[in-house]
Amino acid sequence: MQSYQAFGAPVAAADAPLSERLTFLRKVYGLLAISIFLAAGASWMTMNNRAFLETVYQYKLGFFVLEIGAIFFAMWARKRQTMGLVALYTFTILTGITTAPVLYIYSGAAVTNAAMLTGLIFVGLSFYTLTTKKDFSFMGGMLTTGLIVMIVGGLLNAFIFKSSAGSFLMSSAGVFLFSGFILYDTSRILHRYPTDEHISATLSLYLDILNLFMMLLHLLGGNRD
Repeated sequence: MQSYQAFGAPVAAADAPLSERLTFLRKVYGLLAISIFLAAGASWMTMNNRAFLETVYQYKLGFFVLEIGAIFFAMWARKRQTMGLVALYTFTILTGITTAPVLYIYSGAAVTNAAMLTGLIFVGLSFYTLTTKKDFSFMGGMLTTGLIVMIVGGLLNAFIFKSSAGSFLMSSAGVFLFSGFILYDTSRILHRYPTDEHISATLSLYLDILNLFMMLLHLLGGNRD
């Protein structure tokens, strides 16, 4: 690792000097906070514009394609400071817009409770991982397998079984799955990510939070009148 530092190549945050490691983590969590704020703002504005909300719902497949494109754009531009930030914020704003039709189904109390619970889980798991410095990279294979099983199970339930109990079960499993991803990705950010990969690190945590929030929202229920 010393030889890489000598040539100026970035090292994993855990192996970097304390000041560099703290700067990296501040960037990641600062960008994450801004991303969540932008997504929440985009959702709020979309839900309060009925015409645009109906447009998003009608062309949801097109917006989904835009999201996928924004992810690839963010990964391509992750080491280009200005362009990387534009790509990251574009993606998070798009997710805020596309989740608005889903959020509109639920009551304000359900959305608030899901958001608060998501925040508590994220802060608790992140604090534990960062303070203990335990490496959870070994969970990668299990989490990937669990994600594939959940996607396949969700598709089968949506198009074949159409069971409310099955949907509840998948959401419950999703809460544990994406809680595991928070542990895993936080650990990777500390032990595997170079200190110049703050864009991709932020993106991975943002996706964990978004998916955990959607799983909790479905579990809590509470449709609006």
